[in-house]
Amino acid sequence: MEHPKTSTWNGWHIIAINGKFVVKNLTTIRMEFEAVEKKELKKTAIDLTNTTHLDSSAITILVNFYKRVVERGGIIVLFGMNNDIAEIFSIVGIDKVIPMCTSIDDFKQKYDNNTRA
Repeated sequence: MEHPKTSTWNGWHIIAINGKFVVKNLTTIRMEFEAVEKKELKKTAIDLTNTTHLDSSAITILVNFYKRVVERGGIIVLFGMNNDIAEIFSIVGIDKVIPMCTSIDDFKQKYDNNTRA
């Protein structure tokens, strides 16, 4: 897995996770999540468009990151997950807790400053 790529859009910090989001790759992702928290960024989107796999450790880090960000008044949105990852999120109930969008276009439409979901 390559290091997460970051970008911004409309006041959102976007973290793109590419490849396998699994226990052996969590260090770089955790560092990016910690940077978001240290900077106290309020709006973060996690782009899973090019994420091929995830494991239970990835789910744990996502849920814990989400909880910490929400506790300080922020929002996390996930987008772009493939069907397998979306199904895993549905089975474990993450789709009921963390806002999700099917694609970057769906995310941008829902979270444009002029059309806040």
